[in-house]
Amino acid sequence: MCTGGRIKHHIKNNIGRPESTILFVGYQAFGTLGRYLLEKPETVRLFGEEHEVKARIERISGFSAHADQNELYQWISSIKTPPRKIFITHGEESQATAFQKFLTEKTNWTCVVPEYEQEVILD
Repeated sequence: MCTGGRIKHHIKNNIGRPESTILFVGYQAFGTLGRYLLEKPETVRLFGEEHEVKARIERISGFSAHADQNELYQWISSIKTPPRKIFITHGEESQATAFQKFLTEKTNWTCVVPEYEQEVILD
């Protein structure tokens, strides 16, 4: 996500170098420096200073540590007693909603994508 630590210094020291490549191999959440860089801006603000983006910004997919939709379905469909409700709380809203629809259609279970800061009472 590039939100803290040494990575911000590495980016600052290399973002202006056309011979450098900043390579992302994992998910970059909305609102993070990593996501912003993937949008290929002309400049980026780091440590209170504006820097021209001359480095190549690239992404390689397929290195996620998370299970994909089919792997999650395979795992969840092995549950012997159907849960009363499944809460999908990870991922961007569009992806979570798509997974909710997929799971509901496949299992006919109640699947919910809670709103931000929504409280749920479990009984």
